[in-house]
Amino acid sequence: KPHESYPCLLCCLPIALPKGTFSRHWQFRFCCMKTACDGCRRASSQHGMWRCAFCRTDTTLALDSSDVGELWLACIQNRVDANDPKATELLADGYYFGDYGLQPDIPRAIELWT
Repeated sequence: KPHESYPCLLCCLPIALPKGTFSRHWQFRFCCMKTACDGCRRASSQHGMWRCAFCRTDTTLALDSSDVGELWLACIQNRVDANDPKATELLADGYYFGDYGLQPDIPRAIELWT
């Protein structure tokens, strides 16, 4: 969980994070494991930029809910292969809680966390 004065990586302004409403103020990108404020996300979409501002991954893919988990898992795995610690923690959480279509695997989660 980011600190209250956590800055947006695009505009460098602090992101307001009231308890319990995180997704209303910032958006986490699974493609590159970066966070941007909602204002930057809205500004880029108003200008017709539908790609991730950090890695240029297309974000307009029309997927049903079952494909989204597989897409996120592929993006996370790609970042884990690049030794991204944030992605490794996210994958461990996925194994622990059974997210992204993964079967819960506690030993694998502990292996990733350590």
